[in-house]
Amino acid sequence: MPAFAYNAAMDLLADVLRQAGLQTRILQQRVFAAPAALAFPCEKSFGFHVVTQGQAFIHTPEHEAPLALGSGDVALMARGCNHVVSTQEKLPPTVLRMADAALPALPEGGKPLLTIVSGAYQVWNTPVHPFFDEMPRWYVLRAHDIERFDQVELAISMLAAETARHEVGSETVTQALLDILFTQIIRKIIAQRHATPRSWSHALQNAPIRSALELMHGDCGRDWTLDELARRVGLSRAGFAQKFKHALGTPPLQYLTTVRVQKAMDLLSNTSDKMETVSQAVGYKDAFSFSKAFKKVAGIPPKEFRARDRQDKALDWRFS
Repeated sequence: MPAFAYNAAMDLLADVLRQAGLQTRILQQRVFAAPAALAFPCEKSFGFHVVTQGQAFIHTPEHEAPLALGSGDVALMARGCNHVVSTQEKLPPTVLRMADAALPALPEGGKPLLTIVSGAYQVWNTPVHPFFDEMPRWYVLRAHDIERFDQVELAISMLAAETARHEVGSETVTQALLDILFTQIIRKIIAQRHATPRSWSHALQNAPIRSALELMHGDCGRDWTLDELARRVGLSRAGFAQKFKHALGTPPLQYLTTVRVQKAMDLLSNTSDKMETVSQAVGYKDAFSFSKAFKKVAGIPPKEFRARDRQDKALDWRFS
């Protein structure tokens, strides 16, 4: 029987998140039996909340009035959006910290004021890719705006049922459902921005430009030139350079540098490779030229980035 090779298209979103050091963790389902407020620190994480029962109020420094979430609503917040989830519109004087919060137990047969399932998507490495600049600080998807049998609606329904049952394997299923919700909401954000010129979301809609992005992400260590990229996507050199900058807002080789630096952060964080090895892996002939490019994009030299990263790994709130 002949073997068939599966040649999947490059998953650009997955690559961007992976190189930025994405790690996920379920923050356990919270059942509020009585009025309370809980602080969520999100210094280096995307926050993610799904209300499965009751009403929640999210208090943030950037909003005068709290964001109200009802049953079936989903909120996604960008990296660094610290906030407080409360059962009340007015923030109470005492706010519990998530790390040591002990919410009052629900009496037998009692009905909770609020049930909320949360996820944290930690992006530890400095996110230099333009995708992160395009993410809104807050994105709320209302239950009444979700089409019936939409993947988001189905995932929320399954999530509510799964967290209520507490069966064997529940943690695995819950994590998978949160990942589906997270990805589907990001897809919706990208789809809403695809008409915005000079953006990564817009560039994804242009077939030749998307092909060029896939080439660069798929092998950022290759010595790409404008001529070769243009030839591979079926455009002239001048036409390709013009279309790429119009779609994304940056020249092709400048974008390639960003991809290389983000990839280098991943290698510096997760391997003990020497600087020369990392340099060559991301397309630089020597450590000097690599260090110069890295500092221009990231703001610090690669050696300093690695030293800071090693110190940060001792922090108890860094996901592993």
